[in-house]
Amino acid sequence: MVMIDDRQLAHQLSNVLRLQPGDEIVLLDNSGEQYVVALQQLGRDHATGTVVRRAPASGEPQTHVTLYLGLMRPERFEWALQKCTELGAAAFVPLVCERSAAADMSERKAERWSRIVREAAEQSRRGRLPHIAAAQSFDHACATVDQYDLALLLWEGAGVQSLRHALRAHTTPLNTIAVLSGPEGGLSDDEFKTASEHGIIPVTLGPRTLRAETAPVAATTAILYECGDMETTAQA
Repeated sequence: MVMIDDRQLAHQLSNVLRLQPGDEIVLLDNSGEQYVVALQQLGRDHATGTVVRRAPASGEPQTHVTLYLGLMRPERFEWALQKCTELGAAAFVPLVCERSAAADMSERKAERWSRIVREAAEQSRRGRLPHIAAAQSFDHACATVDQYDLALLLWEGAGVQSLRHALRAHTTPLNTIAVLSGPEGGLSDDEFKTASEHGIIPVTLGPRTLRAETAPVAATTAILYECGDMETTAQA
């Protein structure tokens, strides 16, 4: 027996989706598993059902991408959170850069970000919710990314290698990748120097200059495609 005591979810099942007893839904437990559940009862604030089958969730990439997102205007930052969650990013770190817009880092804002990530994860049938870390300064982030198999800096300046080349040049398996992406106005020359001093590889996404919220989406897509994690992705 499965009990769903989330009032909002119960409302969505009964009043939005208009499901009936006997209908099947997929529940995710945030541990990488998914459960097909046959509904039995639907109420205003709860629902019950029975597990029909259990299997590993199919929406989790093998490559874990952590995005260090430069803080920008709220609606753009939240759009990047949403789309990168749908694509398969494993974690997010809000990044305070020289040109970052002033951001509301209150508990209420953190709850809103968590809700956006959760809804995007449900939409894309993710097996795990991406983690949102506390905001970090750019310098602190650069000093701590040595824990990843590969750390990349999205850079719109000339004279750097392509993202594809950086990925293919790595001869060992890439299980964890950190991507540092700047705010509106881009990263400064000093930040570029700091990243280089910590061994972070600057890469370009091509000759076109992308918006601050578009660049991490493009990078996440390219990385997971190159690593073979986009082959079975389906539209919803």
